[in-house]
Amino acid sequence: MRTPRCALLVTWLLLSAAVLPAAAHAQTYRLYLAPDGNDAAAGTSATTALRSLAAAQQRLLEQRPSGAVDVVIAAGTYLRQSVQWTFTNGAAIRFIAAPDAAAPPWFDGRGGATWFALKGGGNAATRLTFAGLKVSNYWMAMDLGSSKRSADGNSGNIIRNMTFERIGGVHGSSSEAAYSFAAIRLQNSRDNRIERNRFVSIENDTRTSGFVHAIYLAHHSSGNRIEGNTFTDVNGDAVRTRDASDNTYVATNHFVKTGKYAAFSDWIKPDGECPSQGGQFVDNTVGAGYYGAIAATRTSGDDDTCGALKQPRIDERGTIRGD
Repeated sequence: MRTPRCALLVTWLLLSAAVLPAAAHAQTYRLYLAPDGNDAAAGTSATTALRSLAAAQQRLLEQRPSGAVDVVIAAGTYLRQSVQWTFTNGAAIRFIAAPDAAAPPWFDGRGGATWFALKGGGNAATRLTFAGLKVSNYWMAMDLGSSKRSADGNSGNIIRNMTFERIGGVHGSSSEAAYSFAAIRLQNSRDNRIERNRFVSIENDTRTSGFVHAIYLAHHSSGNRIEGNTFTDVNGDAVRTRDASDNTYVATNHFVKTGKYAAFSDWIKPDGECPSQGGQFVDNTVGAGYYGAIAATRTSGDDDTCGALKQPRIDERGTIRGD
């Protein structure tokens, strides 16, 4: 006959066997960056910090952690960094300021092309988070996805409490085009949250100002939420959707000296693209545009290009007019 003590021991062992693998899986793999770091170092502690995001990705490609990842970034200035990020594992990957950072870690492109490009998402949930950093003096700050949905489509990313400053064709350059398209460009990038960020001086020259946006959602970038951000001195429309980028929710943002035609607009090429539908512009504060008075919202191109709309392209309500 099994004694009560034996029964308890068996129960404890079974519970331990179930819990321990889960605990091991939940452990976060951390890498550290510092302005004076060394890309040949281990990177697994603040005292062995790496210098670049490219080196952090190389460590992840070597180690292949299966669980959550934190890239912890110390305060200071990181010059001329640019990375094409391809590592994802289905778990959350965060790029975050170190807890003791007195000021946001600053990535200064000094006129460079793109700070962070996400490719190779495989049209799956990539789950990247960016929080508490400053990015300035680039042609483009962030480029998530591409027109190739199966290869580079992505979803489930968060951009929060970031500062994007002096981004665009007058602040950086790229071989892709003479003018910039955005501070943040999404292509085939879905169900992301962009919230409580500051966008300042997002600019092309006057002739190409209509091409640049603080946030550009193109080619089936649907289900994105843009909330609580501040846009200042953006000389194109701050938020632009294009080509069936549906159900974009834009709420409680502030637009100050921002927009060429509108604060939020939808646009399509005449051939081969469909209007975006289901956009919502809710409880935003809209001041004057970059060059003068603007509309809060605007659509361009025929509504029926791809047949009758199932819902309005943009539904505007609760707009507050500011200075």
